[in-house]
Parts: sequence; structure tokens; C-alpha cells
Amino acid sequence: MQIQDIRRQRLSQLIRERYDNSQAKMVEDTGENQGEISGLLRTKSFGEKKARKLETKAGLPVGWMDSPDMPYHMASTSDAGVRPALVSIPTKTAAKANVSLVWADEDELKLLTAYRLATELGKSSIMTTAEVAEKNPSLLGGYQS
Repeated sequence: MQIQDIRRQRLSQLIRERYDNSQAKMVEDTGENQGEISGLLRTKSFGEKKARKLETKAGLPVGWMDSPDMPYHMASTSDAGVRPALVSIPTKTAAKANVSLVWADEDELKLLTAYRLATELGKSSIMTTAEVAEKNPSLLGGYQS
């Protein structure tokens, strides 16, 4: 099954489960164009940018439309107010072509991405900062986990 097929299935599931099987309700909630939604469900190209845009507009975790296994209930905000996201963290070089799937909030995503793309010196600096913050949070502006 191709990624566009998975996205079509997920879009159909979203409309069915969240919007009572009504494209019109989804259009009203997300501001998307009715023809666009209808086309995506049929044969219109359903690329990554469009999938991420729809996830954002519908309040879904990043990657939800690409993951046939992610339960629908994961798309809701937790009691702590943190919306989990299934995210791809890129490697530094395309030659490695490694991507890891992890659950992360926006700050974690920024940190993980910065670390994965950093030079060895940058990675060392990030780790040193994290270790210092863990031992003495007041040195870094009072951040406490």
C-alpha cells in the first residue's frame, strides 16, 4: 500500500469518526476547500505538505495521516495539555537515510532535530547543557523539569 492510499484511508476515517461522516463539517472546522477534500479522497495527489497541513488544522499529531497503526484516541490532547506527535527525526546526511519515529511534543521535536543535525561539537554542547541543567536548573534561568 502506498503512502497516498494510507492518507486517503486516514482522511476518510477522520471524516467518519470526528465529523459524523460529513465533509461539510470538516470543511467548516478546518477551513479547507470542499473540492480539495473530495479530490484528496479520490485521486488528487496527497503529498506530505498537505497531510501535515490537514493534521495541524484538525488538531492531530504530526504523522497521524501516515500511520495506519496510530489509534484515533491518540489524536486528543492529554490531561497535561501536551498533544503527542509521531515525528520523523532526520539524520544528518542523506547517505544514511535513517529516520526514527518517536513520540514528542514541539519542544522535544526542536531539540531532537537540532541534536540529530548538529556536528559532533554541537552534540557535545547540547549534552553538556542538558547535564548541567539536570544537576542545577537555576544555572539555566530556573528551568525545572
